[in-house]
Amino acid sequence: MSQTTSNNSIANMAAVQTAIANQDSAELKQLLDGQTLDPLQKAYLKELADIGSDNQILQIIDNAPEKGDAGT
Repeated sequence: MSQTTSNNSIANMAAVQTAIANQDSAELKQLLDGQTLDPLQKAYLKELADIGSDNQILQIIDNAPEKGDAGT
């Protein structure tokens, strides 16, 4: 059900938000694969995931590389 979208595009961010809201960890993992998140994006996604209280979703977001991390 995923569409190919460019990195950090508005469409990809909307799809990530939808996967979090639907608590679809497999889709979220696929969408974040290869993505580097801004610290603000990552904080927002974690806040959104907190609403659903799904620890697996939070872990996927936590594991996503953040801009400014070593190697990014």
